Amino acid sequence: MLRVLVGVALFSNLKSEISDLIPLCESISRQIRAWADSLQNTEIAGPRHLNEATRASFERRANAAAFIAEMKRLAPPLPNSPTDG
Repeated sequence: MLRVLVGVALFSNLKSEISDLIPLCESISRQIRAWADSLQNTEIAGPRHLNEATRASFERRANAAAFIAEMKRLAPPLPNSPTDG
């Protein structure tokens, strides 16, 4: 749409601003496409595709990841570990 507006006489006073927006919009478009691709390639296709087994599996993995992260946060560093200053 921005490329079309550049050529419209009604918007000739905004030609510079519109031209400056084109690369930004292209970048945003690429980011959205990459995000959409990553969503398409996930294990879960969306709420309407989930059944009880896939919901439970997903929840177990999420809970396990949260538990591991919490254990890492709470665990004291091991002796002779690189974090022992």
